[in-house]
Amino acid sequence: MKTTINNSLRVYWIVDSNGHQYFCNIEDLNRVILENNLRAGYFKIYHFWNNKPERVSKKDLKAFFEGSQLKQEFYY
Repeated sequence: MKTTINNSLRVYWIVDSNGHQYFCNIEDLNRVILENNLRAGYFKIYHFWNNKPERVSKKDLKAFFEGSQLKQEFYY
């Protein structure tokens, strides 16, 4: 799977329990999770704030999706 990163938007970093890593923007987040069969509790999502990765909470993730007017299609 290939995604194109738009650096003017927030970048998300997904790390699963096997050590696989994925980078994407919010538009591709649902697709990355579903296509790689990631299950709730077995992956972590980070976003970059001030050039440092910060773990995303469930509340923050919901706010990010609402802010971009997208629907979250996976469990976190």
